[in-house]
Amino acid sequence: MDNLFNELSQKILVYLATIVQQDPYEKNTVNTCLNPLPIKAIVTDLIGSQISWKMPSINTDKAKEIIIEKKYRTLIEHSYKIKVDNDYYQGWKINSKMQIREEQGYLRIYIYIKKD
Repeated sequence: MDNLFNELSQKILVYLATIVQQDPYEKNTVNTCLNPLPIKAIVTDLIGSQISWKMPSINTDKAKEIIIEKKYRTLIEHSYKIKVDNDYYQGWKINSKMQIREEQGYLRIYIYIKKD
């Protein structure tokens, strides 16, 4: 897996954000993106049938699967958005928890562009 990762990986940007509560009574918050952090990942596209099977209840046209090293787990769990090939994605979460599968020292994560 290490050789495959070195050959097929590309750079993606992970954005973290600070959350500031503007009005405590109305619970208005503002997210401010910090500078992106580059990491290496294997990125593959998901087709429509894979999206509905792997990410149930997600309404999107564009989704990807990324494989990253295990050491980036906390970074990806706290990410605000992820930039891959000039598009901004978000991680698939259930009950505010990022859905991550761990395999042999690597993490498999599904990301998507939210459909408005």
